[in-house]
Amino acid sequence: MRTTDEDPAGFETDPTDALQNALAGEHAAVYSYGLVAGRLEARSPVQRQAAGAFALHRKRRDDLRAWLAQDKQDPVDPEPAYATGQVATASDARRLAQQVESGLVRSWLAVVGVTEGERRAYACAAVDESATALLAWGGKPTALPGID
Repeated sequence: MRTTDEDPAGFETDPTDALQNALAGEHAAVYSYGLVAGRLEARSPVQRQAAGAFALHRKRRDDLRAWLAQDKQDPVDPEPAYATGQVATASDARRLAQQVESGLVRSWLAVVGVTEGERRAYACAAVDESATALLAWGGKPTALPGID
């Protein structure tokens, strides 16, 4: 990950690095939402919400892989597992989903800052979707989501 020397917050300055970080976040989201959807009561509202998020993040992951391949970059691979904590209840699912979406807001904001055109528009939509999902999972609204 490259950052500017004068930027203590560590914001991305390289588009490829920002895309790779967003991809790593989407890998974690796919894993986490798959876990959540598989552990909750079938067809319950929270299980349907997790299944919808799983599909959205899988599409984002696939789009990022395609962009990186188009740029002749090797997309970062998913980890074999992610630290999720216990996911046995709807409350656990909400906690994990909030963590995932909060992290994705930050990752996609970095992409917004270093891209342009279609990729920037896509990243803006991803920020909006993740910030909205964060609220839908019970996260607290903030003036600038993803900026702690």
